[in-house]
Amino acid sequence: MHARGSSLSCFQTQSNSHTTHIPIQKYLWNRHQRLNSLPPGPTPLPLLGNLLDLASKDQLETYRKLREKYGDLVTLHVGSITMVVVSGYDTLRELFVKRGEVTSDRPDLFVFREVTNGEGIVSRSGPEWKIHRAFAVGGLRDFGFGKKSIEGKIMEEVEIFLHVLEEKQGQPINPESCMQTCIANIICAITFGKRFEHGDPVFIELIDLIKENLSLIGPAGLLNIMPFVRFVQGDPVGCKKILKNADKVIKYLYKLIDAHQKDFDEENIKDFIDDYLKEIKNKEGQDTSFTVSQLMNTMSDMFVAGIDSTTTTLLWVIVFFLNYPDVQERCHEEVTKVVGEGRFPSLSDRSQMPYTEATITEMFRFGDFTPLGLPHATSTDVSFKGHIIPKGTMLIPNIGSVHTNPGIFQDPGKFNPSRFLDSDGKVCGTDHVIPFFFGRRVCMGEALARSELFLFLTSMVQRFQLKPTGLDGIPSVKGQFQGMGKKPPTYKCIAKKRL
Repeated sequence: MHARGSSLSCFQTQSNSHTTHIPIQKYLWNRHQRLNSLPPGPTPLPLLGNLLDLASKDQLETYRKLREKYGDLVTLHVGSITMVVVSGYDTLRELFVKRGEVTSDRPDLFVFREVTNGEGIVSRSGPEWKIHRAFAVGGLRDFGFGKKSIEGKIMEEVEIFLHVLEEKQGQPINPESCMQTCIANIICAITFGKRFEHGDPVFIELIDLIKENLSLIGPAGLLNIMPFVRFVQGDPVGCKKILKNADKVIKYLYKLIDAHQKDFDEENIKDFIDDYLKEIKNKEGQDTSFTVSQLMNTMSDMFVAGIDSTTTTLLWVIVFFLNYPDVQERCHEEVTKVVGEGRFPSLSDRSQMPYTEATITEMFRFGDFTPLGLPHATSTDVSFKGHIIPKGTMLIPNIGSVHTNPGIFQDPGKFNPSRFLDSDGKVCGTDHVIPFFFGRRVCMGEALARSELFLFLTSMVQRFQLKPTGLDGIPSVKGQFQGMGKKPPTYKCIAKKRL
């Protein structure tokens, strides 16, 4: 009895080379105090935590109800993970912009740890992340991000996409594959210095591997709570599939880097890979995190982000035009008035197309394509609104709570581009539409994505009338939460050439 009682009286932890014995009463008291200092939330169950609270298929509705009950900060426990869901524009801005110095880390999650080894731009944290993000932003700017020079690359792909629509001669088409290749080629031209032909089997396989991994991110999230599941026979959550797919993509990216290394000429920097290789050479002999491995993971981040989010947004554009033909026609009228029919729209026309800009903004708001963004983590204990959010806590930015807020947007469940036009017909009230988020982790591809969206949208409505395949062929505007955002249903449409 004495031996058993003795074993329960202490909680044992290891730190480096020595072992520390903490009385279990003190451990439990410290844990109790820690839990009490966190923002409020539903009571966690032993072992399961709040897993049952999150079991609903509609995760966003769950967060909405939790916010109604507990406020803008809601604490949830899932296994060993503590996370705080952050809602409301003011609270999001306070925590991620004003406190961004201590809320911009990434949590230790399976995908970040196993696939990227904590490298790249998306999953990296701390001082090294700041260095590599700054370098990536500078490099991408050198090769066109935010500059007029990128317009030529985008329009090359726009013309190819429109040619495919014209070839169908008004027959039903699923635009996803062609659109995806066009968008991928834009980021490839910047990053790899090349584009791929439509139908290239290697390129198709590469995109398919990325799509499959993005679709498996949700189920694989279980590995963050129960890592042993990865060893269960049959690969129930797709862990082995994710790693196998990622390995194929990684090998392909390394081949691209190898080819650049063989032809490298520091007097002729052609793309982002060359720019990075030059930086590696400049830092030879130094203790640096600029490595080929880091380059590969940065390329992967750019490639995945540059393809998935923009392709998804453009597929949603067509869905909205099919559901709201009056909006499509008003955009067409504005494009025709400003541009005419003799040339393609240009980025310089944007300021003269307020209704089109308002429509794009309303698509971002109503569509709410990335309602939760990517998870952040605290790099130190954070005192906020009378609570202590401990170091390492996962932060979930509930962007959707802003876009659907009736206090900001009247009748938010209605699709209405005119809400962003003032009495003079000028664009207004767009500050609270934050699809690319804000703060230190704001999407660094925002300028490119907005340029792509404007040029594809205006060029489509200038030359084609997008129509459903029938009354029962109008795709739903609800979509499904998959991977990192909401995906539209698979659909076909008819692109009728305008006379």
